[in-house]
Amino acid sequence: MEVIFDYWLRFGINLIVITLLIAALYWRRKPSRNYALAMIVGGSLVYVVIRLLVQAEIGLGVGFGIFAVFSLLRFRTVAISLRDMTYLFATITLSLVNAMLMTFGTWEEVAAANLAILATLSLLEFSRLMRNRDSFGLAYDNLDLLHPGRRDELFDDIHERTGIRPVRVSISRISIKSQNARLRVWHIVEDE
Repeated sequence: MEVIFDYWLRFGINLIVITLLIAALYWRRKPSRNYALAMIVGGSLVYVVIRLLVQAEIGLGVGFGIFAVFSLLRFRTVAISLRDMTYLFATITLSLVNAMLMTFGTWEEVAAANLAILATLSLLEFSRLMRNRDSFGLAYDNLDLLHPGRRDELFDDIHERTGIRPVRVSISRISIKSQNARLRVWHIVEDE
């Protein structure tokens, strides 16, 4: 009975950590139930498989090879974003680390590894430096504001006309004859 309790305790810790990763970090920017469910279940399955491989003393290289084939088989056929793939690998990594450290390591090592991964992803998700940027083309008719000394006025005018606060503007084309220009406007994508 103690063995079963110990197994469920360790499995539960892994499940809590990967659920926290998905619920607190991934879900806040992309609430895709399908991907979130796949990542949580996938991470749990990876944990179970690695624990079984470790206990059966099968070569770890063989185990990783088998896991790699099965884990990426489905995701190769779906157009998955880089962010989704990053979180998929983060859940896989957390589960691998937890399975290995909960077998061979100490609880301090488990806590340190989990905190390091969660802290790194949290820092990147909440950092102002890593905000998503996007751009759009804009036909613009006020050529006077395209002078380098009037950058702030140009940004204010674009914001007033579009409702989007630009962070960078480049000029693609200017037509003096038709008195317009083609601009590329970069802006920060706000979290919803």
